[in-house]
Amino acid sequence: MIEAFLQDCKIRGRTKRSLESYKSVVKEFLHHYPEPERVDKHDLRDYLEHLQERDLHIATLKTYFSAISSFYDFLIYEEVAQVNPILPFRQRYLDQPTKHDSRQIPSLQDVRALIERMSQIEHIAPIVTLAKTGARFGEYFRLEPDHLDFKRDTITLPEAAKRHNRMLPMDLELKAVLELYLEWREPRKKTKYLWVSEHGGHIHKDWTNEMIAYYAEPLGLHKPRGSLETRLTCHCFRGFFTTSLREAGMTDEYLQQLRGDSINKETWKAHYLSKGYMSFEKIRAEYLQSMPELL
Repeated sequence: MIEAFLQDCKIRGRTKRSLESYKSVVKEFLHHYPEPERVDKHDLRDYLEHLQERDLHIATLKTYFSAISSFYDFLIYEEVAQVNPILPFRQRYLDQPTKHDSRQIPSLQDVRALIERMSQIEHIAPIVTLAKTGARFGEYFRLEPDHLDFKRDTITLPEAAKRHNRMLPMDLELKAVLELYLEWREPRKKTKYLWVSEHGGHIHKDWTNEMIAYYAEPLGLHKPRGSLETRLTCHCFRGFFTTSLREAGMTDEYLQQLRGDSINKETWKAHYLSKGYMSFEKIRAEYLQSMPELL
């Protein structure tokens, strides 16, 4: 049933990340209710209470029930179920504003303290890469060795819908760390991806956050069940990247390019392209001057 649902989602154009999320959520739901067509509002209330006991945020609960609702839509289409019980249930119990907590932005001292606790290059390299590229998780996760150019000292991030500039400069510190990491990776590699486990396969999507939490919790930088601003995750290093460069005096235009943010076309034409402001070498020079050393 799950495989048929996932195949349907894939045909409808859902992303790989969405498919992984749907699979885990629906699998857990079916573990509790193996006959979904018999589930009623009382079962759903019990299930919501079960999830709330895990201290899940309202946004996470909404995501869970959204995935389950999609599953019921599939069952109705396949004529396995007649109604989607999630729709009225979600309106009654989950129709409340999502609280948007601000994310934690670690300081330079925090990042250095985190790295100082590490002795293994396979742990150090991901942190330095995230902090010095500001890459989104999906971009970081899908990196391949071919994306690294040690002759030109650049990193070309994988294609992503939100990214409008893929090429980033690589400073000497990041270059040295990645070269050491590749030496560690070489005898283990069993995948095309850059980040591999001890056994050589592609790391699990949760591995990096779990590794960060392991080192950050004793430093008081991470509370597993705390609010968003008390948890240290991969995305927090994008904030560190942005803040570090801005505090060093980098112009917003250059910072937008390095972050891969979209830029208004008219502004681009009038102010950047015509004046040559977006030269990669100029951006590289300011990046090298602004990015702090972490080791």
